[in-house]
Amino acid sequence: MLCDAGDRVLRVNAALLRMAGRDPRLPNAADGIVGRPLSQLVVGPDGDARLVRPDGALARVRVVRWALPNVGPDGLRAVMLIDAAAAAPPVARRDDADREIAELQRLAKVGGWSYDLRTGALHRSVALVELYRDIGLEPDAQPNGSIELEQVAALCTVLRDQAAKPGDKAADTNKATDEHQIERRTVPSPHSPAGLDERSSAGRSDLGAGRAVPPSEHVLSCRATVERNAEGAPVRLVGTVQDVTERWVAEQRIGRATQRYLDLVSIAPVGVGVFNRTGHLVDANGALCALLGVSGERLRGVSARSLAVEPTAAGNTPQDGEDEELAFLRRPRPGGPTGYRVPQYAIRRADGTSVWCELSVTVSIGDDGRPFWLVVFTDISERRRAADVLRMSGTHDELTRLPNRSSVTARLGRLLAGPDRHKIAVLCCDLDDFKRVNTALGHAAGDQVLIMLAARLQRELPVGCSPARLSGDEFVVVCDDVLAFGGVPKLAETVSALLRGPVEVDGQVVRVSAAIGVATPADGDGRIGVTSAEDLLRFADAAMYDAKGRGAGQLGFVTAETATSANNQLRLEDELREAIATDGLALHYQPVVGPDGTVRSAEALIRWPHPERGMLFPGEFIPVAERGGLLRELDKWVLRTAAKEAAGWPAHNRRPVSVAVNLAGLLPGDDDFLPTVRTTLAESGLNGDRLVLELVETSLVSLPKRTLAAMSELAGLGVRFAVDDFGTGYSSLSRIKELPAQIVKVDRTFVSGISSDPADFAVARAVVQMASAMGRYCVAEGVETAEQFHALRGLGVDAYQGWLFAKAMDPSAFRSVLTGPTLPTPDGETPSPPDGMATQALPTGAKMPEPIDIRGLDRPAGRRAAPPDSERPDLPRRAAPAGTDRPDTGRRAATDRPESGRRRAASDRPDSGRRAAPPATDRPETGRRAAPTGGDLPRRSTPERPDGPRRSAPPPPPPAPPKPPGRPSAPPRRPDPTRDGGPETKFDLLAGLPPPPPKSDPLAP
Repeated sequence: MLCDAGDRVLRVNAALLRMAGRDPRLPNAADGIVGRPLSQLVVGPDGDARLVRPDGALARVRVVRWALPNVGPDGLRAVMLIDAAAAAPPVARRDDADREIAELQRLAKVGGWSYDLRTGALHRSVALVELYRDIGLEPDAQPNGSIELEQVAALCTVLRDQAAKPGDKAADTNKATDEHQIERRTVPSPHSPAGLDERSSAGRSDLGAGRAVPPSEHVLSCRATVERNAEGAPVRLVGTVQDVTERWVAEQRIGRATQRYLDLVSIAPVGVGVFNRTGHLVDANGALCALLGVSGERLRGVSARSLAVEPTAAGNTPQDGEDEELAFLRRPRPGGPTGYRVPQYAIRRADGTSVWCELSVTVSIGDDGRPFWLVVFTDISERRRAADVLRMSGTHDELTRLPNRSSVTARLGRLLAGPDRHKIAVLCCDLDDFKRVNTALGHAAGDQVLIMLAARLQRELPVGCSPARLSGDEFVVVCDDVLAFGGVPKLAETVSALLRGPVEVDGQVVRVSAAIGVATPADGDGRIGVTSAEDLLRFADAAMYDAKGRGAGQLGFVTAETATSANNQLRLEDELREAIATDGLALHYQPVVGPDGTVRSAEALIRWPHPERGMLFPGEFIPVAERGGLLRELDKWVLRTAAKEAAGWPAHNRRPVSVAVNLAGLLPGDDDFLPTVRTTLAESGLNGDRLVLELVETSLVSLPKRTLAAMSELAGLGVRFAVDDFGTGYSSLSRIKELPAQIVKVDRTFVSGISSDPADFAVARAVVQMASAMGRYCVAEGVETAEQFHALRGLGVDAYQGWLFAKAMDPSAFRSVLTGPTLPTPDGETPSPPDGMATQALPTGAKMPEPIDIRGLDRPAGRRAAPPDSERPDLPRRAAPAGTDRPDTGRRAATDRPESGRRRAASDRPDSGRRAAPPATDRPETGRRAAPTGGDLPRRSTPERPDGPRRSAPPPPPPAPPKPPGRPSAPPRRPDPTRDGGPETKFDLLAGLPPPPPKSDPLAP
């Protein structure tokens, strides 16, 4: 039998099968024997053992064992069982022993040979001949001759050298040189089956380094020695030849695996180190050397303890001197896992700094049977920094690095639970009108202002006061002991002064102020005061809003009314959220009326029929929605409800009526703006050309291309956009021109004084004319009197909204209006402009005037001649110099004008891109006939006013005196009927100007 190191049977011969009572001719005769431990087959001592047969019978045998060190894997042994049941003759026993030895040699793939030095005869054993035959080798047909003769020649050379060196030391030399060993790769015979296989099959590429070993090629280990007689003279040479192909292939595989491991370790991006059983580093790759900042030569021999910043941090408690060197290395426990991981561990670098690493450690056994540690060092410094940033982002503001709301809430909770809770004060600070900083200087500069204010608070606040940033431009200061700083008012003044200080950004000084609300645990509407951090912040926030309502830079303190209001705010917010979810709100509609009384559209106005407080108007709950973050949901509810109700409206005066929805929380820049509007139109069945979305001017200051594309896509579906409260924000006219907005709404603040205040009239006129020049539809809101209506109609407003026509009404009442006649409009004439206006108002009429290009407003077509100074005691003037024909209209003559902002005479004007005015007789581009020099200026006929006959025209003015030579004459000014009482004359302000873009009615579907 052939057994491995664990005495497990690998091979058996036919004699053993017969001894075990089995027929060796059967294909499965060895089943149950091969693979079983020898101790289960043979029991008892080797000199008198028993073989256990399959039927349970015992056969008496004698066991002979010997090791095969050069055959196959380590620990391979041969076991021979000799039947001791009957004594055999000596000759028979010797023959059987020879056969058994031959069988063992065949199993071990080994054979012997001898070479007689006297006769030169080479003799091969039967086992060697069979070995050559089994591997398909013809030993005498090798390129270098017989395999054995190579060793014979080498040993004979050694013997001749020994014979040439007589002496006493020859015996010692003989012992060292009488052996010879080589390994040879065989070349199979081309006539053998193996040779045929060699020619027809490819070599195996996984067999060691260098040339691959084909299936028919073998590696033979050849050993030879000199056999001497009693006198020490060499008699013959003997040797063995063993097939070690399997061992050689295994060694090559191990060598390649070892090389792959070394290559992998050398290129690994993580540090790899090998520590011996005493905890000292014996090998390290380049990544570990770079990580620790030291070369490999200096790193070898360093103990694990010297690399560790805290040796016991890995949970290894040192107990003796040896264990102290282990640090992060753990000795394996019997039967326990051999690998473990240390999530984070500080490793000391060569320069004294430390680096955080994740350690992956495994324990292995070396060739000497002793354990060693293989450790992988992964640098996690960046991971720890990212984790710190992420952890800090949960408790600190990303921009200013101040604590955020969650951190402030946690700190207040701890302070309120302490014994000094009555000393706590919270100051909520909100910067006044901070949006102007972002608009004027940009958001980057606004961020710098916030950062510098935060740094100032951190640096200059008294000890015991800590600042935080809640959101946007809102800061909060928490004071542990307000009594130590002189009380709440003094502390509030200190904080206010810090926030009022100038801040320099990009070389420009910015001054801001803040409204501050103060709250203490003693505040509140109950006897025990404030008990939670959330309530304390809420009361401080309510006091801050109260201060903000009283002006910039004000201080607010919590009163009983403020506390009650704050509680009501929270309660009302919850009720509003529930009302939105359950459709507990309602919409009223206010008509937008054309000049003929036809309802063009209606603005949806939200109302809240509160079950306890009655009907609430937007001013009572919109601030609640804004503070609670409900504006977005409120806008979606209004949009959805208004579209659904408007889809069933009848036409008014055979004209479809549109619905306008004012948006404050759902803005074009939101990701779901476009999908929400499209889904609303699809679900309600409302055509896109009957929906108007009103946006306040301040929300259109800066829109990215993606937002403009979304608005343009909705405009392609017919949806109109209106700029609400135009003139009250910060956006520029150029920005309004680029927006896909078809409607401009004049704010009610300018409409209210249009008939009496010159400033309101001027602003309203500029807005209307600008909208007309850009082809925008103009709607005036807040129209309440007939005078306002006539003034706006004279300016060219397209539609009107206000109490003059109708108040906001519920859906049923509004439907009744749509089914009725047109709404009445006031009768009368367009009033004169308010006092102080120097420009004639546009005429009114049944037909809307053409759009006016605002580029012509700075040069009116005509003025009346100035009366003598004696008739203008309230307006003293200098007499106009002779030779001028410019009537005095409240300004000095052209020759006396200074160069400080007003136009100079044509002869004094610098060349600014305009050519000098041609003589009056040579101005065909105005569309008028040239006036003869010194004659009367012909006047165009004016269409009849629809509201009454025209007054007769006064006689023409006297001819103008002649002009000085070299100066072109200008047409004389026309009289102003609003000043001299003459008939009203309409002038063509568009003469000589390019026509404005065509303006369509966007409210007409």
